[in-house]
Amino acid sequence: MSNQSYRPHVFLNMAMSIDGKISTRDGTGPRFTGTADEVRLREIRTHADAILVGAGTIISDDPTFTEDGIYKDERVQRGLSPQPIKVVVSGSGSVPESARMFEPNGAPALVFTTTRIPSNRKKMLDNAADAVHIVGDDEVDFTQIVELLGRDYNVKNLLIEGGGQVNFAMFREQLIDEVYLTLCPRVIGGRDVPTPVEGAGFDFIDLIELELLDHRIVEGENFLHYRVVHRNRENA
Repeated sequence: MSNQSYRPHVFLNMAMSIDGKISTRDGTGPRFTGTADEVRLREIRTHADAILVGAGTIISDDPTFTEDGIYKDERVQRGLSPQPIKVVVSGSGSVPESARMFEPNGAPALVFTTTRIPSNRKKMLDNAADAVHIVGDDEVDFTQIVELLGRDYNVKNLLIEGGGQVNFAMFREQLIDEVYLTLCPRVIGGRDVPTPVEGAGFDFIDLIELELLDHRIVEGENFLHYRVVHRNRENA
């Protein structure tokens, strides 16, 4: 019962092309989206106590997660800290210690990894991050991550920004409560180009069900907002 009280509200934000891709063949990341989606992303971030991504997102996009201007002001007005806690997940500790998320901005930078992390990588990340947490042996335990963020860092609203492996793991553990999706009028193609949810995939009986809460079209982009239907929880 005590662990349940620490569980943050978890929401996922992602943008994809009309054919379900989140990057391009040459690895440019989500830069195929328009300015309206960038504004939406910044607005969604103003509700988050912490932002979680996988190592691949850090390596490819190198975000800072630093808010400024009206978005920083909105956070403060909501009673949040000026900057969100920065969280990266990597089972092998492959996060570069030079990543911009480790640059000081007043918010902690946290790494979640496993016992598979080499000792030299652990030492370098210990120096770069505010904390390195071991949460599993072979695989990262995402339930433990979410509960630890709630318990030890007072995270009440946790934003997930991918990539596909992280998104799949979070869905598999039934940790995601809401999904914000931007559908962009672009076709990318490519059998090996990343998609929003990857991993091993789900069998038919285990498919994730969503309920549409809101739908808007802005500058040709479809902004969709869903609630995740957690059948096991609701029938318990």
